[in-house]
Amino acid sequence: HKVTLDPPVLIVVLVGTLLIGGVSVAIARGVWQRLLLLGMFSGLCFYSGIGAAFPDVPHYYLLYYFGFLGAFAYAFWFFKVAFAHLSNRSGRVLTRVLDNVDSHPVWPLVIWAYLLLHLVPLVYPELRLQRLFTPPAPDLLTHFAVRWKPQEMDVLQKFIDYARVLLTPFFYIALYRYRQRLKLVVLLFSLLLYLQYVAGGYIGRSNVLIAFATIWLALWVTHRKYRRALVLVAVAALPLMLVASYFYGVIRIGGTLRGITPVQAAVRMLESEISFPRNVGVPIIESGARVDLAAYARWMLTLPIPKLLTGEIEGARVNYEISELVLGLGRGARGWYIVLPGLVAESVYIFGRYFFWLHAVFIAFLAALVMRLMERTPQLLFLQAYVVVTFAYHVNRGGISGPLGILVNEFMLFYLFVFIMVFGVLRKHRGLPGLPD
Repeated sequence: HKVTLDPPVLIVVLVGTLLIGGVSVAIARGVWQRLLLLGMFSGLCFYSGIGAAFPDVPHYYLLYYFGFLGAFAYAFWFFKVAFAHLSNRSGRVLTRVLDNVDSHPVWPLVIWAYLLLHLVPLVYPELRLQRLFTPPAPDLLTHFAVRWKPQEMDVLQKFIDYARVLLTPFFYIALYRYRQRLKLVVLLFSLLLYLQYVAGGYIGRSNVLIAFATIWLALWVTHRKYRRALVLVAVAALPLMLVASYFYGVIRIGGTLRGITPVQAAVRMLESEISFPRNVGVPIIESGARVDLAAYARWMLTLPIPKLLTGEIEGARVNYEISELVLGLGRGARGWYIVLPGLVAESVYIFGRYFFWLHAVFIAFLAALVMRLMERTPQLLFLQAYVVVTFAYHVNRGGISGPLGILVNEFMLFYLFVFIMVFGVLRKHRGLPGLPD
């Protein structure tokens, strides 16, 4: 199996990305800004840029790619300047508020509570603790079928899900306590992934990659002397990750691995990851289909509202709609699955051929806001790494839908915590963990 790319187009993509991205990273300040930009540009190039060099991708796609790239670079610079005061204030206050992460007993309890919340699905509504010792084989088809099967809302289960989601940022904050104990951090992440897998009978490859990329980034920031070794480990692990990812992808749908060599597996996996523009992006652009902007706005505005209170609110689901258009099947139908267009084609689907760059501006706004909020607080080490991985990988590969849920729903309680602390609503109170006297 051979992957054929057009060398001149590939050179244009790589050199152009390097120039725009290099200037942006060079003028950024601080390690976290640079890591976020480096990750964002690398992910954009990998998932939405390299695929432009496939011979059957029209050259006009490059205009969208570089338009998106340039708009993101400029908008991030603009918003990071606009949020400079927020960075100074939040860093000064949060560093003082969280100075007890290493010592206060509440933080280990946060980690245990988070792990126990992931254990609850094995106890309620059905006792399935035996799965911990006899885990099921990965089964994506059953997992997917259950996802689309109409189910009655279980109020207690929903409350548990909300608690788990809202506690996520504080789990990452609490990990700062163990930043010098790598084996324990790896063990905690491994246990978390195992609980997710056992409870659902399946775990996505992205979950595993995000977890260990977060650890890698945290190590990069805190252990300067190991940076060269970390790069070598990442380079050496990449082929193994491609092979393992392909094999897992086959096994999870009940396929067979006979007749496939590791080299073939790696090549097929690599091609599937860089071919989003060819397989989905260009067909979507040329279809002329567009999202209902009113429905899309309604989805974004109602994202933070617990559906336990309102029931499901109708709104645009970008990835679902694109999948229906490309596959010609309704969501949940036999043979339907989620296809990925890449961030550039998604921007055209949402805002059209002339205003696609607004999507880049919106993502740059989110990235600058969240990064400025966290960048000066050392105790947010693992949380910042999680945010960088979310933008570098999750946004570029899966589009805005999943990451926006993370940045809004998962971080909702964290934002409230920051607002209370930074703007002094409760700073006069005494006796609360972490509040300065």
